[in-house]
Amino acid sequence: MSPREQILLLLFFLTMLVLWSANIYKRSGIWNDARQQASTDLLTQQLLIDRESTYREGLEAALQRVDPAKTYSAAQLAGRIDEILRKARLSRSADIDPVRSRQGEIFNDHNLRVRLARISIAEIIELNKLLRQETPYINVQKVNLAANRSKPTQIDARYEINSFELISQK
Repeated sequence: MSPREQILLLLFFLTMLVLWSANIYKRSGIWNDARQQASTDLLTQQLLIDRESTYREGLEAALQRVDPAKTYSAAQLAGRIDEILRKARLSRSADIDPVRSRQGEIFNDHNLRVRLARISIAEIIELNKLLRQETPYINVQKVNLAANRSKPTQIDARYEINSFELISQK
Protein backbone atom coordinates (compact mmCIF):
# COMPACT_ATOMS: atom_id res chain seq x y z
CA MET A 1 0.00 0.00 0.00
CA SER A 2 1.15 3.45 -0.76
CA PRO A 3 1.62 5.99 2.06
CA ARG A 4 -1.44 7.87 0.80
CA GLU A 5 -3.60 4.74 1.02
CA GLN A 6 -2.24 4.02 4.48
CA ILE A 7 -3.17 7.54 5.68
CA LEU A 8 -6.67 7.23 4.17
CA LEU A 9 -7.15 3.84 5.80
CA LEU A 10 -5.94 5.21 9.12
CA LEU A 11 -8.34 8.18 8.82
CA PHE A 12 -11.19 5.80 7.97
CA PHE A 13 -10.48 3.66 11.05
CA LEU A 14 -10.10 6.74 13.27
CA THR A 15 -13.43 8.12 11.98
CA MET A 16 -15.14 4.80 12.63
CA LEU A 17 -13.55 4.66 16.11
CA VAL A 18 -14.78 8.19 16.94
CA LEU A 19 -18.31 7.44 15.70
CA TRP A 20 -18.38 4.15 17.58
CA SER A 21 -17.06 5.83 20.77
CA ALA A 22 -19.64 8.62 20.51
CA ASN A 23 -22.42 6.05 20.12
CA ILE A 24 -21.15 4.06 23.13
CA TYR A 25 -20.89 7.29 25.17
CA LYS A 26 -24.46 8.29 24.23
CA ARG A 27 -25.86 4.86 25.08
CA SER A 28 -24.00 4.75 28.40
CA GLY A 29 -25.46 8.17 29.27
CA ILE A 30 -28.99 6.97 28.51
CA TRP A 31 -28.38 3.78 30.49
CA ASN A 32 -26.99 5.76 33.44
CA ASP A 33 -29.98 8.14 33.45
CA ALA A 34 -32.36 5.17 33.41
CA ARG A 35 -30.41 3.50 36.23
CA GLN A 36 -30.54 6.66 38.37
CA GLN A 37 -34.27 7.09 37.71
CA ALA A 38 -34.94 3.45 38.65
CA SER A 39 -32.89 3.90 41.82
CA THR A 40 -34.87 7.01 42.76
CA ASP A 41 -38.16 5.25 42.03
CA LEU A 42 -37.15 2.29 44.19
CA LEU A 43 -36.18 4.58 47.08
CA THR A 44 -39.52 6.41 46.82
CA GLN A 45 -41.42 3.13 46.73
CA GLN A 46 -39.48 1.85 49.74
CA LEU A 47 -40.37 5.01 51.69
CA LEU A 48 -44.04 4.48 50.83
CA ILE A 49 -43.84 0.85 51.92
CA ASP A 50 -42.10 1.83 55.16
CA ARG A 51 -44.88 4.34 55.91
CA GLU A 52 -47.70 1.94 55.01
CA SER A 53 -49.03 1.71 58.57
CA THR A 54 -49.19 5.51 58.83
CA TYR A 55 -51.06 5.75 55.54
CA ARG A 56 -53.40 2.91 56.52
CA GLU A 57 -54.22 4.61 59.84
CA GLY A 58 -54.87 7.89 58.03
CA LEU A 59 -57.12 6.15 55.52
CA GLU A 60 -59.09 4.40 58.25
CA ALA A 61 -59.50 7.69 60.15
CA ALA A 62 -60.67 9.45 56.98
CA LEU A 63 -63.10 6.65 56.13
CA GLN A 64 -64.59 6.87 59.63
CA ARG A 65 -65.37 10.56 59.08
CA VAL A 66 -67.10 9.86 55.74
CA ASP A 67 -70.53 8.31 55.47
CA PRO A 68 -70.50 5.97 52.43
CA ALA A 69 -74.24 6.47 52.00
CA LYS A 70 -73.69 10.19 51.33
CA THR A 71 -71.11 9.73 48.58
CA TYR A 72 -72.30 10.20 45.02
CA SER A 73 -72.09 8.02 41.95
CA ALA A 74 -71.66 9.76 38.59
CA ALA A 75 -75.41 9.89 37.93
CA GLN A 76 -76.17 10.99 41.48
CA LEU A 77 -73.58 13.79 41.22
CA ALA A 78 -75.15 15.14 38.03
CA GLY A 79 -78.60 14.95 39.63
CA ARG A 80 -77.45 16.63 42.85
CA ILE A 81 -75.74 19.47 40.96
CA ASP A 82 -78.90 19.96 38.88
CA GLU A 83 -80.92 20.08 42.11
CA ILE A 84 -78.55 22.67 43.62
CA LEU A 85 -78.75 24.78 40.45
CA ARG A 86 -82.57 24.64 40.59
CA LYS A 87 -82.50 25.65 44.26
CA ALA A 88 -80.28 28.62 43.37
CA ARG A 89 -82.61 29.39 40.42
CA LEU A 90 -79.74 29.04 37.94
CA SER A 91 -80.88 26.04 35.91
CA ARG A 92 -82.04 28.29 33.04
CA SER A 93 -78.52 29.66 32.51
CA ALA A 94 -76.58 26.47 33.27
CA ASP A 95 -74.90 24.10 30.84
CA ILE A 96 -73.75 20.87 32.51
CA ASP A 97 -71.15 18.65 30.81
CA PRO A 98 -71.26 14.86 31.17
CA VAL A 99 -69.56 13.45 34.25
CA ARG A 100 -66.02 12.14 33.76
CA SER A 101 -65.14 9.31 36.12
CA ARG A 102 -61.91 7.65 37.17
CA GLN A 103 -62.03 4.23 38.80
CA GLY A 104 -59.94 3.47 41.89
CA GLU A 105 -59.44 0.73 44.44
CA ILE A 106 -61.00 2.57 47.38
CA PHE A 107 -63.10 5.22 45.66
CA ASN A 108 -64.22 6.41 42.25
CA ASP A 109 -63.47 10.02 41.38
CA HIS A 110 -66.12 11.98 39.46
CA ASN A 111 -65.59 15.38 37.79
CA LEU A 112 -68.21 17.66 36.30
CA ARG A 113 -68.04 21.01 34.51
CA VAL A 114 -70.84 23.56 34.78
CA ARG A 115 -71.00 26.73 32.69
CA LEU A 116 -73.23 29.56 33.80
CA ALA A 117 -74.01 32.46 31.49
CA ARG A 118 -75.15 35.95 32.42
CA ILE A 119 -75.54 35.63 36.17
CA SER A 120 -75.09 38.16 38.96
CA ILE A 121 -72.60 38.23 41.82
CA ALA A 122 -75.43 37.51 44.28
CA GLU A 123 -76.32 34.33 42.36
CA ILE A 124 -72.67 33.19 42.44
CA ILE A 125 -72.52 33.77 46.20
CA GLU A 126 -75.75 31.80 46.70
CA LEU A 127 -74.47 28.92 44.55
CA ASN A 128 -71.20 28.84 46.49
CA LYS A 129 -73.09 28.66 49.80
CA LEU A 130 -75.16 25.74 48.54
CA LEU A 131 -72.09 23.91 47.22
CA ARG A 132 -70.18 24.49 50.48
CA GLN A 133 -72.98 22.72 52.38
CA GLU A 134 -72.13 19.54 50.44
CA THR A 135 -68.48 19.43 51.59
CA PRO A 136 -66.65 16.95 51.77
CA TYR A 137 -68.84 14.94 49.41
CA ILE A 138 -68.91 17.58 46.66
CA ASN A 139 -66.00 19.99 46.20
CA VAL A 140 -65.41 22.91 43.88
CA GLN A 141 -62.02 22.37 42.24
CA LYS A 142 -61.86 25.45 40.08
CA VAL A 143 -63.94 28.53 39.30
CA ASN A 144 -63.35 30.87 36.35
CA LEU A 145 -65.26 34.15 36.29
CA ALA A 146 -65.41 36.53 33.35
CA ALA A 147 -67.48 39.61 32.64
CA ASN A 148 -70.10 38.97 30.00
CA ARG A 149 -69.11 40.77 26.80
CA SER A 150 -72.61 41.73 25.80
CA LYS A 151 -73.63 42.88 29.29
CA PRO A 152 -70.66 43.75 31.57
CA THR A 153 -72.80 43.89 34.73
CA GLN A 154 -73.34 40.14 34.45
CA ILE A 155 -70.80 37.35 34.78
CA ASP A 156 -70.07 34.13 32.93
CA ALA A 157 -68.80 31.42 35.28
CA ARG A 158 -67.24 28.00 34.78
CA TYR A 159 -67.14 25.58 37.69
CA GLU A 160 -65.18 22.34 37.90
CA ILE A 161 -66.83 20.19 40.53
CA ASN A 162 -65.42 17.01 42.04
CA SER A 163 -67.04 14.23 44.00
CA PHE A 164 -66.07 10.75 45.12
CA GLU A 165 -67.91 7.51 45.58
CA LEU A 166 -66.65 5.05 48.17
CA ILE A 167 -66.46 1.51 46.88
CA SER A 168 -68.11 -0.90 49.27
CA GLN A 169 -65.54 -3.18 50.88
CA LYS A 170 -66.95 -6.73 50.84
